Amino acid sequence: MTIKFNCLLLLIGNLLMSSTALAADPDYPTVIDNIGQDIAELKSAFPQLSDFSADKNVHAEQLQITYQYNTHKARHYGGWTAGVPNPDSDGIWFYLDIHDAASNAQIHTQPVTLPICLDNKRVSFLILEGDETKSIQASIWGILKNHGIKPCGS
Repeated sequence: MTIKFNCLLLLIGNLLMSSTALAADPDYPTVIDNIGQDIAELKSAFPQLSDFSADKNVHAEQLQITYQYNTHKARHYGGWTAGVPNPDSDGIWFYLDIHDAASNAQIHTQPVTLPICLDNKRVSFLILEGDETKSIQASIWGILKNHGIKPCGS
């Protein structure tokens, strides 16, 4: 009887620990680091990533990745694109972050972006690409998907 009871307690303990582990939030800084490493692996296929460095462009504690290559100050007014570096024909600018769903920071309230999430956090991904660059958007979206980022509510 005691052995069965101890086995039952071990089983219940393991189930409780497993369900707690499953319910816990992911390690967001590690997720950002891993996304940055995956983006760095694309450098050979996308010349506009030649200056990308996970060490320099990934800000794990702020849960952000920022990158610009061959950009200039915006020449227009209005909209979020006026407030960020704009790419030359061979350039790129992108911004990625994980943030609280209740954030009302201006960068998190852009109306034309797809609402994407990682568990209970929102994700912002903004990108501008030059006309003569090979688009990297699909590759980055694939990386995000591989790390669990998906449309909110799905």
